[in-house]
Amino acid sequence: MEINITIEQASEPVAIMKLVGAIDASNFMEIVDKATETYKTPSRYLLIDLSEVASISSTGMVALHKIALIYSGVPQDVEEGQNPDFTHSNEARKYVRLVNPQPEVDQPLEKAGMKLYFKFYGDLDSALKSI
Repeated sequence: MEINITIEQASEPVAIMKLVGAIDASNFMEIVDKATETYKTPSRYLLIDLSEVASISSTGMVALHKIALIYSGVPQDVEEGQNPDFTHSNEARKYVRLVNPQPEVDQPLEKAGMKLYFKFYGDLDSALKSI
């Protein structure tokens, strides 16, 4: 898995995470960690470029969901006795967008219901203009 991060200027700074390879159990935490590190920059928007992702496992989808929660401001460190809703956040669609998934990735995302959770764009230009 190759992960490249660039920052572009739209109406606000936008981080673009380009992933190359397969997203699965062997690398999902690396992707989440990189997104968490990127969240600490001034960029509050993240475009995840899936154009060169060959496949995504269910664990890979968990990574995308976790990244969306991070960018939505859902606390990741929960004290004992707290029970926040980690399953959904209306803010996820606002801050994290998925770009150009290939059919091998798009179909599993569709089946898992992830296409209802995220905004999808066919190319980076249209995704950047949406911010």
